[in-house]
Amino acid sequence: MQQIRITRSAEVSAAEGRRFDCQWMEACQMNRWLLKARLAEALALHGPDSHRIETRPLQRTPVPLQA
Repeated sequence: MQQIRITRSAEVSAAEGRRFDCQWMEACQMNRWLLKARLAEALALHGPDSHRIETRPLQRTPVPLQA
């Protein structure tokens, strides 16, 4: 499983691009659909290469077993 988020390029100021930035979230089908729509809106507003979707492996913390 992976995590995804939208980030802005360095050329887009924080004040302009913050609306589209988001925190890491699980890359389920619904979140992917949501971020694709949000990315399309960001690119239409700020131009190509202004924002991108990043992915990383899901980092799970081990859960201790109860005896």
